[in-house]
Amino acid sequence: MKTTNKKNRWILLAALIIWSCSGMGQKSVKDSEVEYYSLEMGGIICGYFETTKTLMSENEKEWLQVNDEVVMKLTVLGEGVDIYIQNEYKVDPETENYFYCNRNYNNGAVELISTTEVKDGKAYFTSNQEIETKEFDLSDGVLLESTYEVNHLIKDFIVGNEKEKTYKVFDNFRGQIVEKSYTFIQEEELEVNGTSYLTILLKEIDHSIGTQINYWIDVPSGDVVKFTYSGRTICKSDASVKKKIQTADFDDVIFAKVDKVIPNVPEITYMKVEAKIKSDGTWITEESLNFPGQKFTGTVEDNLADGIFEIESIRYDGSNAPAFPYDYTIADSLQKYLEPESLIESNHPDIVQEAKEITREAKGSWEAAISLSKWVSDNIQGAIPGGTSAINTYKTRLGECGSHSRLLTAFCRAVGIPARLSIGCMYTTYYHGSFGQHAWTEVFMGDAGWIAVDATAEEIDFVDAGHIRLGELNSFLPVEMKILEYKIGGQEMSEVDNIVPDKYTDLVGKYSIIEYNKIFEILYTEGSLAVDIPGKTVLALHDADENGLYYPTATRQVNFRFERDDNGDVEAMWLQQTMPVSKKAEQDPIPENTPDDLKPFLGEYSFVAANIEIKVSNNNGELYMSDPYTKTDTKLEWDEETGKWKLAISNNEVSFEKDEDGIVNQLTYYQNIYLHKGVLVSNFVEETINESGIDEGIKKYFELKNANSENCIFNELALNNLGYKLLSSDKKTEAIEVFKLNAKEYPESWNVYDSLGEVYMKNGDKKQAIKNYKKSIKLNPENSGGEEMLAKLKSE
Repeated sequence: MKTTNKKNRWILLAALIIWSCSGMGQKSVKDSEVEYYSLEMGGIICGYFETTKTLMSENEKEWLQVNDEVVMKLTVLGEGVDIYIQNEYKVDPETENYFYCNRNYNNGAVELISTTEVKDGKAYFTSNQEIETKEFDLSDGVLLESTYEVNHLIKDFIVGNEKEKTYKVFDNFRGQIVEKSYTFIQEEELEVNGTSYLTILLKEIDHSIGTQINYWIDVPSGDVVKFTYSGRTICKSDASVKKKIQTADFDDVIFAKVDKVIPNVPEITYMKVEAKIKSDGTWITEESLNFPGQKFTGTVEDNLADGIFEIESIRYDGSNAPAFPYDYTIADSLQKYLEPESLIESNHPDIVQEAKEITREAKGSWEAAISLSKWVSDNIQGAIPGGTSAINTYKTRLGECGSHSRLLTAFCRAVGIPARLSIGCMYTTYYHGSFGQHAWTEVFMGDAGWIAVDATAEEIDFVDAGHIRLGELNSFLPVEMKILEYKIGGQEMSEVDNIVPDKYTDLVGKYSIIEYNKIFEILYTEGSLAVDIPGKTVLALHDADENGLYYPTATRQVNFRFERDDNGDVEAMWLQQTMPVSKKAEQDPIPENTPDDLKPFLGEYSFVAANIEIKVSNNNGELYMSDPYTKTDTKLEWDEETGKWKLAISNNEVSFEKDEDGIVNQLTYYQNIYLHKGVLVSNFVEETINESGIDEGIKKYFELKNANSENCIFNELALNNLGYKLLSSDKKTEAIEVFKLNAKEYPESWNVYDSLGEVYMKNGDKKQAIKNYKKSIKLNPENSGGEEMLAKLKSE
């Protein structure tokens, strides 16, 4: 299932969008031409630029039409994030400046559109994220920056031999005038895509957000042939690049692995970390990295912090918080934290109305802030890429950490509480312990100052000591990090008693999903019950609720339930994951034979982040849905006891949610996975076969069977899967022996003889193949596949 622990939804937009914002050079154009650039990360070509330039004419007016297409394919925490960017410019051939620009960014979950029109020395900027048009005066030497030209750099650094220069530039994506400085580094002979270039290397610094880009500009042509940003490389290429792109793992950029698992993250009260962190965005200094709850000792140079961070989790109790409505006198420097901005639409009517409703009974500003934080934590499901903007997150109820934090910030501002984003990194149990890029929210509580809360991590009134703050608009680009010390609940780790309490004793152990041979482990560590999810993460668990469900401390999207046998011993565990799927279209027309009580459910549902589409339909008066996991149309059966609809062919369930008007707007899919306590005996057999051969492997099977081990699971399907695994590795002899063992152990199963017939056939033993297919068909006359194979063997 493609939903992920929402605690680890990292803010992506700021780190990715820069790839569309850099110049490519400009020359005279004859009719039409196309240029290509490759985008590379970690040695993988994961995207491309395609720029088309065409001379246009209409009503005796000529202009240069420039169209960019940018495609990027990434994964973040295993989730696919495909990014598409389109830029359109209309350029005056005389001034070589554009008079119209449209930019469109789409990550599959949100679309950001901005348009700039230039008239009479002014730029008029509109965006789908802002209500009003912004007007900018360009008379004071402000340059119109674009993706298609760097004429000012050619003029000043190639022709004029400048060594350093600063420009005022209009940023046509963010809608603001910024300062950018360029420094000549050196001349350099460079080979790109098989072509040699004589280039100058320039370093660009955007002083508004601290981003740094290196440009290599070809001296004879003025083309940008290469530029690099934060470990990513963009190079001049050709049309073949479109066929070369692969998916790159963005985790390699925004995670720092520390090889230390701390399951109970919310209870981390102190942490000391040795770190070297690069950051693009707001300028960081030694002073900005020191504030109540965070101490930094070290150096900061060119936004590279190198030193020791000590973080303490401060739990604010609301003392002396301003009244509500907010009555604290706001300094001029804080006014901006009450105003709407791009992606934080605190003046949107829907956000204002919801925020007022949530805080209707709040008795103080801190209570109001907690209420808003709890609403975001409870109602916004974790998803990558998520809603991104505050209003889109509110409408879709989906988002990563940036989405959660922007919505909470917008809510707070909507009711007069100053709030801002806080961006840096957070400790997570992913990758056996790591720090990943993360965003959270800070609210201003008068004399108490800025108080941090993390709705994404369900830390609605605090943040744990695994958070390192870098700034308000920063990327986290770790070089190396190491945990030196930490405390759980105020205790040094040497003081924590890891003896398993009696109430957890029979829960601890390994649990297996037989169909996929996945092993989960329930363990007790550092004073907490936890679950080790294979290949993913380790999550601390709350104690069971009134329904016997164990929820992780970090998310409500997953829960665990233990099942006992007649003797009261734990024999299995249920894992339940929930996935919200929004309704995107009603069924039209509705079949005439549809019962009235089923009509509201019919339609198409979509979960963009997991690339899941579900259709709910009527089939002869009964409710059916297209199951995204079995890929079949499945009947839904109402279960009065659970209040959910059960899928007829699996353990999974669904429920339908309604909006304030009583209209069905969402389907919640409950994936229920059954895990047997213990480890499949086939795992031990496979290990022995690989180490000592098939005879020893069979011997190991019977040793474990005779020992009657409670930790071993003996299962027909598991042995069958092992046989096919050996067969796929071209170990036919070993596979035959495992299938023979399975037939001996489960002689009444038609499937074991079907599999044995298949492996004999592939090994060229026609006689044994026919014999076993016949036995399979005798046990199951409806085995049509066996009938076909038997007929084929006889015809040969």
